[in-house]
Amino acid sequence: MNRRRRMRVGRFTAVILLITTGVLLLDDALHGTEHLLLLLKWWPLLAVLWGLESMMLYFAAGRSKGRGRRFQLDLRGLLLAIVLTASVFIVTEQKHYLHLWNKVSLNLTAAGVDYSEQEGSSIGKDMIAVPVTLDTKQINVDNINGDIVVQRGPVTDIGVQAEIWVDQITGPEADVIWKESALDISGENNITIQTKGRPYGQSGKRQPRMNLKITLPEDRRFDLSLRTMNGSINLQHIEAIKQISMETASGELRMDHVSGDIKGSTLNGKINAFNVEGSVDLSTNQGNVQAVGISDAATLSTQVGNLSVIRVLGKIDARTKNGNIDVEETHSDMKAESLNGGITARSSVVEGNWDIYSAVGELKVGLPEAGSYDLDGTISYGDIQSEFQEFTVDKKNITGTLGLGEYKVHIEGNSDLIVNKY
Repeated sequence: MNRRRRMRVGRFTAVILLITTGVLLLDDALHGTEHLLLLLKWWPLLAVLWGLESMMLYFAAGRSKGRGRRFQLDLRGLLLAIVLTASVFIVTEQKHYLHLWNKVSLNLTAAGVDYSEQEGSSIGKDMIAVPVTLDTKQINVDNINGDIVVQRGPVTDIGVQAEIWVDQITGPEADVIWKESALDISGENNITIQTKGRPYGQSGKRQPRMNLKITLPEDRRFDLSLRTMNGSINLQHIEAIKQISMETASGELRMDHVSGDIKGSTLNGKINAFNVEGSVDLSTNQGNVQAVGISDAATLSTQVGNLSVIRVLGKIDARTKNGNIDVEETHSDMKAESLNGGITARSSVVEGNWDIYSAVGELKVGLPEAGSYDLDGTISYGDIQSEFQEFTVDKKNITGTLGLGEYKVHIEGNSDLIVNKY
C-alpha cells in the first residue's frame, strides 16, 4: 500500500518567526533597544514568507514528480507561533501600549472640549519632584490644554511645575478648579506625566489651561514624547538618548540647542528649529517652518506657509502647497517643491543632487563657480537669466556642466528662472 507523505506548508515560516522574535528580544535585552517594535511595521512579511514557502515546496514537489506527497496547511503550527510571538510582545512592550492607551484616553477626553484661554486669573502650583533612576530612559507628557516647556537645570530629579489659568469664573468657584486640577505622574523607567484638569462651565467640558514647565537634570539624557491638544511646545538645551516626539493640535513648536532625532507636527502653528544635533522631521498644516543649523537630514512640510532652511548638513526635503521656499548652504541632496510660491536656493558648494520644482513662482538659484555638477533647467513660461558662461540657454532650457558633473542640479518650473554665481 502506497502511503503518501504530507508536506505541511507554514512550518518553516513559523520557525523563522520564532527565531526572529528571539533574536530581537535578545538584542533588546543586551543593548537596551526596542527593536521588537519592528514587528509592528514588518508583520506583513509573514504572509510573504508563507507564500514563498508554498512556492518552494510546490516546485520541489514538481521536480520529484510529486510522488507520495501532498500539501497540507500547517495552520496549527503557524497559529501557535503567532500566539507565542504576540504573548512575548505584549509582556515585554507593556510600556508601549500603556502610552498608546494614554494617548487614546487623551483624545477621548479632548473630544468636544472647550479650552480656557490664558486670561482671567491664574495660580502656580508647587514644583513636584519626580525621582529618576539610572534605568529611566523615557519621559511622556500628555496635556489637554496648555503649553509644554522642557529645559535643563541644576536639579537631581525631574521638576514639574504647573501654572493653571481659569477664565470666565472667579472667586470660590475658580478656587475649586485650581485645587482639583492636578497632575497624574506614573512610571519609573518610563515616566508619564498627564494633566488632569477639573472641567467647569455651563457645558461641564471647559478645560482649565495648565501650562507645564519641566526641568531635567543637566547630567542626564532622556527620550521625550510630548503632546498637547491646545498649546505650544518649547525645548531648550535638551539632550535625548535617541529621539524626541512633539505633537500639538493647535500651537507652535520651538526647539533650540537640542540633541536627538526630532519628529514634530502641528495642525495650526509655526515651527522653529535652531541648532539641532540630529535629524528633524517637522510638519504643519498652516504656518511657517524654519530650520537653522541642523547636523543631519531635514524633512519639512507645510500646507500653507513659507519654508526657510539654512545650514543643513544632511539631506533636505522641503515641500509646501502654498508658500515660498528659501534654502541656503546645503551640503547634501536637496529636494524643494512648491505648488504656489517661489523658490530660492543658494550654496557655496554642491555636494549632492538638487531637485527643484515650482508650479507657480519665480526660481532663483545661486551656484558656486567651482564644483562638479551638471545643470539641467526647464521652464514653461517666463525668461531664463544666467551669470555662467559655461551654461547654455536655449529658449526655455538651460544646460551645462562644471568639472566632472558628479552631481545633478535639476530645476523645473513655469515662471522666470535666474541662475547666479554664489
